[in-house]
Amino acid sequence: MAGRVGLVAAVVASLAAVTSSSAFGPEEISAAAIVARNVDDAVRRLAADDLEGRGSGSTGAGLAEELLIDELEQIGPGLDVSRAGRNAYRQDFDVVRTNLVAVVPGGARANEYVIVGAHYDHFAPFGCTGLGDSICNGATDDAAGVAVVLAIGRALRALPTPPARSVVLALWDGEELGLLGSKYFVAHPLVPLADVVANVNFDIQGANLAPSVRDVSFAIGSESGGELLTALTQQAIDAVGLGTKPLSVTFGQGRSDYQPFWGKHVPVVFFTDATNACYHTSADEIDIVDFAKLSRQSEIGFRLVVALSESEPRPNYVSLASLDTYEDLVVLSEFLTRALADLDVVDPAYQGQLLSLEQEARARVAAGPDGFGPTDALTIAQDALTITTRGIPCDPMLLPEPDTRGAASIAILALGAAIARCRRPWGR
Repeated sequence: MAGRVGLVAAVVASLAAVTSSSAFGPEEISAAAIVARNVDDAVRRLAADDLEGRGSGSTGAGLAEELLIDELEQIGPGLDVSRAGRNAYRQDFDVVRTNLVAVVPGGARANEYVIVGAHYDHFAPFGCTGLGDSICNGATDDAAGVAVVLAIGRALRALPTPPARSVVLALWDGEELGLLGSKYFVAHPLVPLADVVANVNFDIQGANLAPSVRDVSFAIGSESGGELLTALTQQAIDAVGLGTKPLSVTFGQGRSDYQPFWGKHVPVVFFTDATNACYHTSADEIDIVDFAKLSRQSEIGFRLVVALSESEPRPNYVSLASLDTYEDLVVLSEFLTRALADLDVVDPAYQGQLLSLEQEARARVAAGPDGFGPTDALTIAQDALTITTRGIPCDPMLLPEPDTRGAASIAILALGAAIARCRRPWGR
């Protein structure tokens, strides 16, 4: 059995002709990717105390809504053509809740769409775990994901011409209450779901599970779009170099806004850093955001969205035969082996669990694909999640990667911001 890595390499090679048909050269995509890396300001603004956690339906969420429409107006028109002005960016539902939707109009295949989304709601004050008068600002969940969506939109505008397919930028409300916004959208779509080639979702970004795996992130569900989506996702990851690992769609646990699209047979990719001990606590603040990691995650997202918008064939939805795979088990085993380097920061009550789980995962991998049983990888993942959320502390000095970008890199980000503000090459 060649395994997922070998399959992806073979498919990437076979798709060279597809990617080479893009209207954009590597230099043009790389130049726009500088814009995609400019995420810092949006995260800081959305996770500020004055937005009071952006709880769905709250005053803080209303303030965030106005700020986000300001940003979307600089990228493209509102998606709801039946409404005028700023209301064209709103998809109101459930009386007090509002999805925010804009579109970057496409070119040759403008009537087909890539939907790029993240949820902007979090919790109103005291709605998550915290002490005293702590505010639940949700910096990594999901101010960072929203910042990525906005950055991708600005980067698309920095390309010399429109992408072939239109790209919808969707900022969902009510995710924390049960995916309310994305469920509403697929039930009342503003574009035909049959014309949506893929949904790319960002939820929990710029977060770390432990020091030794700072470069690890996850791309969940690309197999739902068959070989094409799997290959295009891997190409985007390889171009940036972050250690983003593929996992099957079941590992998303249906807990983010990709799920309603997948349920409607739209191919999906869900980018996430999974949950650490800061998740849904008042400690999810700016000081735990790994901005160096986040900027690379944003570039990966941008490169994938460009590839999806330019690829002549579209991903085909694949009905999956199994929940998890042997390749998932390999990814999880490698993750656990690396995490052993952090044994000294793991709560003593969980150190033995980490050691035994790593040994179990290695043994199952050694048994080979023929020895893989249903839910083997899922069982390992669930136990690993318990360790990362309870056994490794939420420590702002421990989790983020030290900022080693230096003056030159910061200057590049500043240039990207200037391009995003000033360059409107095709009609805005």
